[in-house]
Amino acid sequence: MRSKLSRWAIDDYKGSTDFKEGLKRMGRVSYKYGYRVALAHFGALHPDMEVEENPFTIQPEDYSMLMERRQAFDDSNPPEP
Repeated sequence: MRSKLSRWAIDDYKGSTDFKEGLKRMGRVSYKYGYRVALAHFGALHPDMEVEENPFTIQPEDYSMLMERRQAFDDSNPPEP
């Protein structure tokens, strides 16, 4: 009886939104941490090589740039402020 009750409680918890969101967060953290470890390992093995940064990563210096919220996706220049 007790094992059935514990099994039901575990199954109920694993079906909850909190449990699923926790798994997503853990996956993101482990991915970011794993990437950093792999990058450090690569740097240690190949000190003369450079790794190209992802051009779509938001860098701290990006926040100081003034940009239009909706910029046309073409080669036109943005409007002057």
